[in-house]
Amino acid sequence: MSEKIEKMTDEALGGVAGGMSANLMAAYDVMAGRYGDGEDRKRRLAAAGYDYWSVQHLVNGLAKGYDGVARDVIDGRYGNDQARIRALTAAGYDAGLVQDIVNNMLK
Repeated sequence: MSEKIEKMTDEALGGVAGGMSANLMAAYDVMAGRYGDGEDRKRRLAAAGYDYWSVQHLVNGLAKGYDGVARDVIDGRYGNDQARIRALTAAGYDAGLVQDIVNNMLK
């Protein structure tokens, strides 16, 4: 997660997040250590109303640096539809995971 995001207050972060999904915001919080790890993370995410596996899926993609690639997809740098899938795959990315992050960024 970017250092700039980590230093923002919760109120400011909410304004920046705009349409970002709650799951994506939770994934950034997980990466910042706010939900612990292992079973503690599962329990705390569930208690907060999140589906652990949905959030962890996004965490895995963010940890691989897919957030930057997702922003490039949003900017149209990888084309559309099947051309996008082929381009992302050729570049070594999991196209489905990138698309999931894109979808969560645009919610």
